[in-house]
Amino acid sequence: MLHSVALMLAVRCLVRLYEMPPEYGQISAFDTHGSTIFVGTDHGVLLKLAVEGASLSDTAQQTTQNITSSKDGPDSNGRAHNLATNDATYMPMFASSEASEKIHTTLVRFTLLSAMKKKIERLQHSRTHTLLFVLYEHRLVVLNSVSFSHLQTIAEHVGTFFVSDSQSNSPQRAGLHVVCASELNGKGLSVFEFDASRGESARAILAQELVLPEPAQTLVTYGSIACVGMRREYSLLSLSDGSSCGVLPLGGEKQPLLAAGDGEVFMRHNHSIFSVSMRSMPSGRVMGRTIRLKDEALSFVVRHPFLFVFTEHYCDVFSLYDDDMSGRLMLPGCLFSSQLGRGDFLYAASKKKIWMASLHSLRHQLANLVEYFKVEEAFHLLGSQRAIGTLDLQGIELELHIMAGFAYLHHCRPKEAVLHFNDHIDPRDLLLSLLECIPPGPEEYSPELRALLARKHVKKDTSATPKAGHSTTLKAGVASKHDESYENSDNDDKDGVDNYWAEWEGRCPYNTYAGELHHAWLETFETFPLVPRNNDNVDESTYRQVTEWGAVTATDFLEHAWELFKDEIVLYFRFRLSQASDVYARAMEYALLVLALEAQDHRAAYRIVAYGSSIRLEDCYDLLSSLREYRLLACLLFRRGYFQEANSVLTSRVYVSSILPSLEGNPPDSTGLISPAYKILPEAMHVHLDRLLNATLKSHCMNAMRHSTHEKRVSLNMTPTTTVLPASLTEAMYLVSKLNLSALRELLHESPEASWTLDEEGCSLLHVLFSLLVLLETSEEDMTPEGKSALLNLVLSCAILLLDYGAPVAILNAQGLSCLDVVALVADDALLDIILTALLADNDLKEIADAVEKGNTMPTP
Repeated sequence: MLHSVALMLAVRCLVRLYEMPPEYGQISAFDTHGSTIFVGTDHGVLLKLAVEGASLSDTAQQTTQNITSSKDGPDSNGRAHNLATNDATYMPMFASSEASEKIHTTLVRFTLLSAMKKKIERLQHSRTHTLLFVLYEHRLVVLNSVSFSHLQTIAEHVGTFFVSDSQSNSPQRAGLHVVCASELNGKGLSVFEFDASRGESARAILAQELVLPEPAQTLVTYGSIACVGMRREYSLLSLSDGSSCGVLPLGGEKQPLLAAGDGEVFMRHNHSIFSVSMRSMPSGRVMGRTIRLKDEALSFVVRHPFLFVFTEHYCDVFSLYDDDMSGRLMLPGCLFSSQLGRGDFLYAASKKKIWMASLHSLRHQLANLVEYFKVEEAFHLLGSQRAIGTLDLQGIELELHIMAGFAYLHHCRPKEAVLHFNDHIDPRDLLLSLLECIPPGPEEYSPELRALLARKHVKKDTSATPKAGHSTTLKAGVASKHDESYENSDNDDKDGVDNYWAEWEGRCPYNTYAGELHHAWLETFETFPLVPRNNDNVDESTYRQVTEWGAVTATDFLEHAWELFKDEIVLYFRFRLSQASDVYARAMEYALLVLALEAQDHRAAYRIVAYGSSIRLEDCYDLLSSLREYRLLACLLFRRGYFQEANSVLTSRVYVSSILPSLEGNPPDSTGLISPAYKILPEAMHVHLDRLLNATLKSHCMNAMRHSTHEKRVSLNMTPTTTVLPASLTEAMYLVSKLNLSALRELLHESPEASWTLDEEGCSLLHVLFSLLVLLETSEEDMTPEGKSALLNLVLSCAILLLDYGAPVAILNAQGLSCLDVVALVADDALLDIILTALLADNDLKEIADAVEKGNTMPTP
């Protein structure tokens, strides 16, 4: 697999900068600061070189273009892009003549430090100030790095030294430099403090003297800890209390070599490089990473996240995130490099030549890590660069979160993906992998929708609909049941005018599997271990042991992956909706509606339609029509000001009257004719019907609603106010019509008064519920006996639930029909008997419970 091979390339190009004139001698000491190079020679000469024309702007631009183009090309479905190839991993990099032509190196200043022309042994430039610390003739001095003027001789008889500044010691004491100097041929280690903030009057002050096990040959410091390389061992030394800890023994044949990294130190031992943390004193010999070498290292330097190891003939580059070699540079015999250098260039020198390696940009390195699913390492790298504090990394960090999000998504970890996405991406980018959640374009509209939109633009509805309060936005998929305000007039003009893809900037270049996410997941599936077959049957499905999922096939894996992805999309979009722009909210609300309907989450689907601030009619019309979600369609039409069309849908598709057969003669309540239920049942059963249908309404609210229903019927063609939805479009009516028992129970628990709802025809929830029994009569070919039994049981369960919350049986609708009359009209005699028996039993139980509670005599049946 591609992502199992490390291809993190460090160097973009290699340039030879300067060759030492023979009269200056050979290079013996070396350091850099920015684009300025400081060189000490074995003739005692100190030189300062300025490098001009070395800019990474072209590099960064080229890198960004490569990333973008590689992901939009025809081969964009690979998890690793064309930033590097397998052949390039170990291909030696030679000096670039093209890059050399743009770069100029100028000798700015030189001086003869040693009158005796003895070699300069070590140089180190301050990272924060124009200070150059120089060791020559065993004297440690500090110079002004601009003029080379002498500021102070810090110590005599010095073997080696190392300087750390306030960035790694005490950020509160700006300008403070801690100078550790070892005694020449002795075991002493002196610690000086040099406060550069005092300007020309700054002087090094001896702060502490420590004793080493043996003379130091090399040393580095990090914070309050020093790592000392001696003849027999490497040892960590606390500069605070002088305690020490041996970390790696040496045989004494080779001179120790050290390099400071990001909180760790690297040590050479034979043909290997070891590391140990310097963030705290270890309790024992605890080693970190181990890097094996083919040839002996002459020197090495850390430029996080890479380790450059210089040998006699080349330089091997290792990634510190996997300890694998990521490249080879043709840099022969380099003995010197900038130990604390930073930036986008690495400078190194042999005895006669100075080289510059142009490193890949931070963005390129981060992208490279993420492409091989080293997300944590990428954020660690970003954090290490932030600690340096030289760059504004906010934009890069945002881009890294997007890269990481898609990397997690492609590896079937959607929960981690959305945590990184936050609000950084266009939600439509994610929906490119859920095409069913993208609404149809204008060219795909049905003729009915086209005609509807055309009528709306020709003649707007005559009623002006003022705003009531503020618009109810969808929050976590559930809007407050007490908030019935809508923003209708603003949304009227949105339907059919703006485009779903408004403000679309194109697919994110990191979304490389848009529309083909299953390919990425299959690649991930292939990384899990195979489960051994029980036999040699080649047709047997292949199982893999997936973490937390057990042994699954590829089909099962994909099915579960899609479920996880959709679940996380729902949570993610609900979280983002409250702060989303109208364009983004439109996309998210439509996707949430599609996913809610797919999952039969009817509460979520209803509340998106009833309370969504950006849901569009042209997006949803054909969807709701094809799914026969006519009550939701009428709700959306109503909210968008299509009142006549909403009334038409209610009349023809939703109301109970649209389901019932036409009644002959006048309604029974006006002529005294026997109702359908009384007509069907034997006369002996009429007394039981009387108990149910002549019961006194116990709820004052229900009495008021009944009085309103009989006194003033709502015209089906009137234009209602948009501040309150018609009762037929309430959530209770919708849940009953969907026979969603659990959702209905949840709603009634939240709002018990919802059980008293009457629609514009005066139908109660029981009327609507029992009208659904028509499905038993009209679906004989499609529904099995088991299915019919299940439907009847579900209707009865919903009826008992409604009765428990006080839904009245005795209510008559505008046609004078009770809910039992509806049963008589849409079902056969047997069903009416079953339902009547169930309602009577429930009524008897309630009467007994009331009697027990009041201490009265048990009622007789």
